[in-house]
Amino acid sequence: MNEDEIRWVLYVHAAHRTGTMAALAGVFATRGVNVDSLATGFTAERSGLVVVLFHASIRRQQMLTRSVERLTVVDSVSVRRADDLGVRASAVVHLPVGQEFTPPAHAGVRWSGQTDLGEPILVEGSLTDVEVVVDAAVAAGAGAYALVVQPPNVR
Repeated sequence: MNEDEIRWVLYVHAAHRTGTMAALAGVFATRGVNVDSLATGFTAERSGLVVVLFHASIRRQQMLTRSVERLTVVDSVSVRRADDLGVRASAVVHLPVGQEFTPPAHAGVRWSGQTDLGEPILVEGSLTDVEVVVDAAVAAGAGAYALVVQPPNVR
């Protein structure tokens, strides 16, 4: 990764049909950009939503965004820097039974669960802060976690 590359989150509202994911992945693949994470879901309107995390320079991000917007299966696209506090995420983290864990104090997240009782913890906040908590949990022995970037404007 080059030092001028930034981590981005691309929110793509697209048709929920065969070939949509292939077309979207093809935009990144043919331009030599690795996708860090790709997840599908639905919005309240039940349209297909694809959330893509990737690293690119500002110029390359703009080119990728324009290329995705031109796909016939795409309805709309929005992009944000991954470190934007408006990029929200949730994670579920499983630690070993009996392992006490509290998220780092500097991570501005909401969380619930008592790991010392064998419960998973649920964490919600900015993507950056949620990733800080997941990293701390992994360092404390977490063996499994799931992280989801929420659709825009979900609080």
